[in-house]
Amino acid sequence: MLVALCVSCKPVDVDFSYSPTAPRAGQAVSFTNLCTEGEKWTWTFGDNTGSMSKNPSKTFKKPGTYLVTLMVDSVRYKSCSKEITVYDTVPTYVCSTDSILHFQDVKFTANVYNPFSHTLTYKWIVSENCEIVSSSTTEAELVVYFKSNVEKDSVTLILTQNDREYRITKHFPVHLTQAPALVMQQTDGNIVRQRMINDRVEDVKPAVIEDEELINNYNDTTVIFNDKTFYASKLNKDISGFAEMQIQHMQLDAMAQKWYITTDNGLYVANFDGLSQVLIDANATGAVYVDAEGSRLYWATNEGMLGMPLVKSKNNQFTTTPYTYNNLGNIKLITINRALR
Repeated sequence: MLVALCVSCKPVDVDFSYSPTAPRAGQAVSFTNLCTEGEKWTWTFGDNTGSMSKNPSKTFKKPGTYLVTLMVDSVRYKSCSKEITVYDTVPTYVCSTDSILHFQDVKFTANVYNPFSHTLTYKWIVSENCEIVSSSTTEAELVVYFKSNVEKDSVTLILTQNDREYRITKHFPVHLTQAPALVMQQTDGNIVRQRMINDRVEDVKPAVIEDEELINNYNDTTVIFNDKTFYASKLNKDISGFAEMQIQHMQLDAMAQKWYITTDNGLYVANFDGLSQVLIDANATGAVYVDAEGSRLYWATNEGMLGMPLVKSKNNQFTTTPYTYNNLGNIKLITINRALR
């Protein structure tokens, strides 16, 4: 049975009804304006079409859930929106987007015309390229993301309705998501990249030409700030707080005026005057990179590359747990390529 969700109705006298209440694709739906006032009516049907009629009729060509909105006299607060589910003539499922991007969440929803409330069971089957986000693969909805862009991937729904089984398989192209990439150079000169998409990261892949140009013009042993050049080799002489440290790599968060330095005893954060030194990782062995734009810190260990948010507290205390990006060893330089590709 269809339940219409009223998303927003302001004021209460702006309302509409529609018939049939459980329409199927290709079937005309009649909308009835229940407003007692108004001279102008603007309808949007959730599929990039609309109407200016008071009581329009609409035929949805594809199954799915559509947000239908009625606006009275072109006044936003005089509007009402309802979600309407349009069913197929046979069980199917619909995708939440027309263009799937890898590492982006996608929702698949079973679309079953079930006027007699027959018992329904669901079983979703996905490829190895598909990572399941949902807590279950036996519900009407499935949320996933695809780990790689491919010409064709597939999702299968095995649906049982009143002891009759339907096997529905659809194929989708998965497109490349534009995103910045971590660029890393190892001690043997090998350069690799790892793109960051939302809170997820790709597998490590070979570098592109732009990565090589970036890494060849980057170092983390020299920092210029306020027209003064700081060198890792003598930073312990410039700032008293570092006097006893053998500094190997360094980066500065200019906004917060904090140093991040790798020493023979690990990675530290300290205020610009060298005080309030706090150990971040005793296992840090090499490169360190401050991403001011993304507000994150990256550093190398023998076991791989780690990262965490930049430290914001005045005394440099932090509570975040570092995230492991990869298991590469012997990383000597880290930077970011923000060219979206």
